[in-house]
Amino acid sequence: MNMFSSFFAVIMLAAGCFLSGKTGFFQLSHIGASIKTALGFDAQKGQKAKKDGSGVSSFQALSTALGGSIGTANIAGVAGAIAIGGPGAVFWMWIAAFFGMGAKYAEIVLAIKYRERRNGSWNGGPMLYIENGLSKRGGLLRSMSRPLAIGFALFGTASALIGTTLVQSNTIAMSILDAVHIYYPDTNSVTIRVISGLLVALLVGIVIIGGVSRISRASELVVPFMAVAYLVVCCIVLFNFRANIGRAFISIIQGAFGARQMLGGTVGFGFTQAFRTGIARGVYSNEAGIGSAPMAYAQASTSDPVKQGMYGIFEVFADTVVMCTMTALVVLASGISVPYGNFGVSGTQIALNAFSTVMPAKVAGLFLAISMLLFAFTSILGWSVYGIQCIKYLFGEKSIKPFCIVYSAFIFVGALLRVDIVWKAGETLNYLMAIPNLFAVMLLSSEVRRMTQEFTKFELKKRRR
Repeated sequence: MNMFSSFFAVIMLAAGCFLSGKTGFFQLSHIGASIKTALGFDAQKGQKAKKDGSGVSSFQALSTALGGSIGTANIAGVAGAIAIGGPGAVFWMWIAAFFGMGAKYAEIVLAIKYRERRNGSWNGGPMLYIENGLSKRGGLLRSMSRPLAIGFALFGTASALIGTTLVQSNTIAMSILDAVHIYYPDTNSVTIRVISGLLVALLVGIVIIGGVSRISRASELVVPFMAVAYLVVCCIVLFNFRANIGRAFISIIQGAFGARQMLGGTVGFGFTQAFRTGIARGVYSNEAGIGSAPMAYAQASTSDPVKQGMYGIFEVFADTVVMCTMTALVVLASGISVPYGNFGVSGTQIALNAFSTVMPAKVAGLFLAISMLLFAFTSILGWSVYGIQCIKYLFGEKSIKPFCIVYSAFIFVGALLRVDIVWKAGETLNYLMAIPNLFAVMLLSSEVRRMTQEFTKFELKKRRR
């Protein structure tokens, strides 16, 4: 984990601490309500998007945002983090998630408050609360608001095109290639990657050209299915190693605070390595503070910013606390040999070795290939919403279809590239998005606190009736 990533990850953690304190740690007092709201299939879940295309249901917005954040980092990223930072890295991923809930909650509340309806559809996200929110402050902030909003939109567009399409389409191509080679090892790799790129580009193009509503409906179908399927298989593995689960949790806690046990008999990990690795991987996984997810939630047919913010709390909880933890427990409880201290290790290979302890290697390989494929596909769909919102802010409605065409073309290109450098470029663009976003969210945090206090007072009155 390089110093650049670690530095920005700690900055984003600090922002999450500040925003959590500002809202009275709303994510802690309302974690149960957030889970119930997201999974309760209540009235908001049942709401269909308006016929004029002006909005999507809150659950669809959650599915789109979850699709964007749940990805290969939940499998390969977690396994790699354990190898680099030891089991203690998982604990610091939890800490990043806890404060990330506060940051994402604040982002979404502001996105709903400052969104605008134009041409029958919602425009919303950091661009609008940066511009409209900061301009109300007057003085220097007024003059800075528009350039900062444009900067965020430019970085967001670039991140969608470069950091998502190229990387994730390559992941899909390699997943399909791995799955084919399991049964047909002599198949030509280039042919498979070309076919994969064309099919995924065509499928994504068909979905995103239909607009945010169609993307949200697709995400609503795919995201819950892939998440539940992955969790079920993890539970099957953990059931076989149930006697080791307690020891896995103990190793996570001990490693988090610098207990320099001899991991694997050869390498000891201290606090610093576990902290840096866990915080950076946690932030990268749940995307809290980057400003991406608010662009999906701003499309929801809801009038309550705080209620929608609770979906964001659940999103981070599901992404990091649930999905990442399950991968970590499978790796640690399975008893496989982890190459601790190897910074170039393949997290996918570690995960494959762990799942192969319970199922045949070919079946485990096929399962992981399909999981990576679905995770990457939903990331592409989720980030298409973010790219559309950014390009629409910059150039208006007329730019959406050209963007969708370019977005689909990049998917095909990504299937053919080696993307080692692109991974780093995508990560850098994410952090560049976070700079204007967190600057605005922290300056507008008093508004988030006021709306949160009004919501909790209303809740209290309802309970007394």
